[in-house]
Amino acid sequence: MLARMARMNVFTKMTLLILLFLIPVLLLYTYSNQESVDIIEHEIQSSTTNRLSTFAESVESNIDQLSLYGISIGQDSSIQEFQLPDNQTAYEQVRLSGAILEKMNLYNAVSKWHSTLTLYFPRLQQVISTDYYSTIPYEETEFSEPFPQNWIYDDVANTFIWHTTEPTTAMDNPARARLITKVSFPAHQLVVLLDQNKQHNSGDPFLFHADSGVISNSTANWDLMGELENRLRQTSLQERGGFRAQLKETEYYVSYIRSQSLDWYYVDYVPMQQILSPVTSSRNLFYLSIGVLLAMSIVIIFAIYRSVQLPLLQLIKGTKRLSDGDFSTRLDDTKHNEFSQLFFRFNIMAQRIQELIENVYEEKLRRREATLKQLQSQINPHFLYNCLFYIKNMARMKNEEAVVAMSLNLGEYYRYITRSENDLATIREELNMATNYLKIQALRLERMHFTVDIPADILEQSVPRLTLQPIIENAIVHGLEPTGEHGEIIIRGVSEDGYYNIIVEDSGMGMTDEKLEQIRQDLTKPLTGHIGCGTWNIHQRLSFQFGEGSGLTFNHSPLGGVQVEIKWRHQSDGER
Repeated sequence: MLARMARMNVFTKMTLLILLFLIPVLLLYTYSNQESVDIIEHEIQSSTTNRLSTFAESVESNIDQLSLYGISIGQDSSIQEFQLPDNQTAYEQVRLSGAILEKMNLYNAVSKWHSTLTLYFPRLQQVISTDYYSTIPYEETEFSEPFPQNWIYDDVANTFIWHTTEPTTAMDNPARARLITKVSFPAHQLVVLLDQNKQHNSGDPFLFHADSGVISNSTANWDLMGELENRLRQTSLQERGGFRAQLKETEYYVSYIRSQSLDWYYVDYVPMQQILSPVTSSRNLFYLSIGVLLAMSIVIIFAIYRSVQLPLLQLIKGTKRLSDGDFSTRLDDTKHNEFSQLFFRFNIMAQRIQELIENVYEEKLRRREATLKQLQSQINPHFLYNCLFYIKNMARMKNEEAVVAMSLNLGEYYRYITRSENDLATIREELNMATNYLKIQALRLERMHFTVDIPADILEQSVPRLTLQPIIENAIVHGLEPTGEHGEIIIRGVSEDGYYNIIVEDSGMGMTDEKLEQIRQDLTKPLTGHIGCGTWNIHQRLSFQFGEGSGLTFNHSPLGGVQVEIKWRHQSDGER
């Protein structure tokens, strides 16, 4: 990882540093914001639950007070006296009835809730009630069923009702009771308490029962209430608890507590987003700041890229092209900054290097030209020596025809090498000279014939003068003559893989593998006394003239002798 970072350029490192700076800040703030949201949500849940619990305790306190009065009223002396046997007169019963009713009204006057108290006397078949507007008859069938232990809701009258008996053991069989007390209060009383609670708190409390429905405050949102009621019906409710609900595309926290007296649920709910809005606004502002900072960072990075990275890349490309040998490379920059001065100095350096290389190259060309002239001058006396020795031998043998032919060939040779200052000759010219020489040798030996097969496109190619003749001479002198038998020389040309090839092979004595390998090695060494001057000279001239890969190659010939391949590289018009 460290090695990969070390190979990155400065621009990439700066970009990564900016990102590495922003990412931890973003992650830390996101974590901190989430922790704050979790704490606030927990506080919202606790506050909602505590507020609902306080409301539930207040309601339960009033209901318990009503229940306790319903139990204790049976111990009143007036009621006890009212239940005595028939020794009471009608006047006494009316007096006692009025006293009982007065006490019941007094309780209602001091009670926080407006309730209705009704006393049933099964033995007397009479009813006393604080409901002045209703005449309540005593009906035995009304108390045939056991009384429940809690308050029941009458959805027709919209009231909550609770019964108690004297004695209390008669709750399961009201027919055995001496006194039945009925306490009721209207559901509107709970609505008033819900309105008061909503006025002093931020919630929206209501009561819920799976069978009876909802009792809400007077300003409730019924659309939202109906959706929440359906959600409560689908939820398995415990004694108390809370849950989150998505209502009308808004998330709410719903808290509930079960009433032990009414068997209803006190429910309250608050919108989470409304309370979390300051935190959300702060979070959005931070993310906006990060976005602005990131945009500014991108602008700065882009400016650095244009002002620093692009000139550096241009400078790197220029130095690479310069190292590859393109000394004409120049850097252009229209901006006026430090890189302009650097580009200006680079261009001056490249120009001076180009001038120096051109001078060195010209000097190298002059030295190569001098070397070629020296090598050319070495081949002339070598060939002359062979020709003079041949004329001498033919004269001794009284072979005037051979002497004349050789003399004419020698004259043509010197005319060929002295008629032009050009050190190069076409293959056609070289082949004409070699053909004259072969004809002379054929006349001399009388047992040799030769074949020439060179394509027309090769005939017009140029090589150093006297490249072909010494090779043919060696094939005759060292290959065919020692055998004393009929001999053959084949000269053919091919062009392949970017090189021209002229192959000279004979059917002479041939050479061993060791001798061929020795000749191949000698061609690459400096000239010494035991190395053949002619072949070394030709190989060196081809190498100087046409570059690497050009020269002579020696191999065994299928004819039985030696195969010599003269090879030189294709050259464009500009190289010639």
